[in-house]
Amino acid sequence: MFKKLALCILVAAVACVTTGLQAQEMTDDVAFLRVGYQWNTLKPDVTNAEDFKLNGVAIEGEYNLNLGGMLLGFSLEYAYLSYTEDKAADFGFLSPMVTLKFLAPGGFYIGPGLSARYLMDSYLPKGQDEPDSEVDLWVNGVAGFMTPIAEGIYLDLQARFGWNLTQNQFEDIFTKIDKNYDMAFYVGVGTRTRSTGI
Repeated sequence: MFKKLALCILVAAVACVTTGLQAQEMTDDVAFLRVGYQWNTLKPDVTNAEDFKLNGVAIEGEYNLNLGGMLLGFSLEYAYLSYTEDKAADFGFLSPMVTLKFLAPGGFYIGPGLSARYLMDSYLPKGQDEPDSEVDLWVNGVAGFMTPIAEGIYLDLQARFGWNLTQNQFEDIFTKIDKNYDMAFYVGVGTRTRSTGI
């Protein structure tokens, strides 16, 4: 699945460079509201241990400063994820993010980002240890496409891949964590706001 997402991001990057389409020129800042679906995979560093997988929905608000060919985005996301095996465990994560998106003709964009993911709450069966409400630092890669659907209104489609750098949240449940990553797809609507003049 990681290889498929990497291929999608590569295709989006090539499209950003080669497309000749001319999108509506964006000179103002833009704000987005997105809803999406996430797949989170945690791999314990234990022989024959099964992956711990969480899937669920997310909502994100993002404000982007127009830097002329780039958008500097500041966003806040809430994700509600459930354990895929028996749906008995649910987790709520709050994530502030910063993303730098490079724009291309045609409405395509791609770029890196950083986020701090906080485990707000967890709902587990009685008797199970709850993970600590820790903060993890994630590095992200985003690729997407936005197109005007009305004057100053944009439709936005975005894919994101994230990699957990610190792995603090579930270290008290698993003896050792090998890797933790996630993928997400979003659909959103954006609107132009006044220019910051940057």
